[in-house]
Amino acid sequence: MRGERLACAAAALVLGVGAAVWSGQEHEQSAPPPAGDRVMRAVEGLRDDQVHVTDDGRPMLDEKAERRIADLIAERDSPVHVLVWQDSWFAGYDHYLEAADQVLELLDEPALLVLWQGPDTSSTDVTAGWTVDRYSEEWAGAPAEPSYLGDAALRLPEWIEALPDEPLTRQTDDGAGGTGTGTFLGFLLALPALLGVWVVVGIVRVATGRRFRNRPLRAPGR
Repeated sequence: MRGERLACAAAALVLGVGAAVWSGQEHEQSAPPPAGDRVMRAVEGLRDDQVHVTDDGRPMLDEKAERRIADLIAERDSPVHVLVWQDSWFAGYDHYLEAADQVLELLDEPALLVLWQGPDTSSTDVTAGWTVDRYSEEWAGAPAEPSYLGDAALRLPEWIEALPDEPLTRQTDDGAGGTGTGTFLGFLLALPALLGVWVVVGIVRVATGRRFRNRPLRAPGR
């Protein structure tokens, strides 16, 4: 009995340590790195009128077009934010999608962010916990993001005008396909560990002269 308890305690300790390590790694992977100066300046600019164009992004969107887009967003009271700059690998992030995540987190409000960097590396992203339901009646088939081909001064306004009045929808699931799916995935992850504990306990029982499984002996003739 004592050996069995020790085995259970050891197994629980191993599982606890493994879970703590796994949780720490997950947190490390999911937590975005601290934003650099470029992202911080962009966020400050976006708080002013929801449109920010850097010096290197000015060839893609001039001041007149920037003001037109900012006025259009203000008139519609839209959550759209537009950031125009050249792609960079040396600005406090490893990928432009990471930069978009940093901007959305720092804005700290429901936002539909267009990161315009030209036809190949542009992206439209949504604040965590929100989504766009482009198949709903309100969207009426409007695209979830603008066309990145062509002139930003034309493509951005036509996309903003096609958006519904309230383009963002708060997510109600856990981000992994719903609570049921998350529970099922958790069970699948825990199953190998549970089987391992069961095997360890069985081996200890055999080593102490008992049956592998804790089942009562069958009466003779049964």
